[in-house]
Amino acid sequence: TLTSRGIKPKLHVLDNELSDDMRQAIQATDTEIQRVPPHNHRRNAAERAIQTFKNHFIAGLATADPKFPLREWDRLIPQAIITLNIMRECRINPKL
Repeated sequence: TLTSRGIKPKLHVLDNELSDDMRQAIQATDTEIQRVPPHNHRRNAAERAIQTFKNHFIAGLATADPKFPLREWDRLIPQAIITLNIMRECRINPKL
């Protein structure tokens, strides 16, 4: 878990699908809960990250050699992750 590694979240941004057990577990850690409206992926960072990866991966597939066998799509995942991480801004030190 995050807390076992010395990281204490201050805010959980979640969609509207939140069970009572999950809510109680989060509140027990003195962490604030922020809910986003359904289908609003711009405010939910995890959903936005998934959409960004999908768009990046599809763009990579579109630029692959026409003879590339599509059944081998999973071989492109490591390269997509590397290139996406290179383009991403550092949150800890944005000047990097």
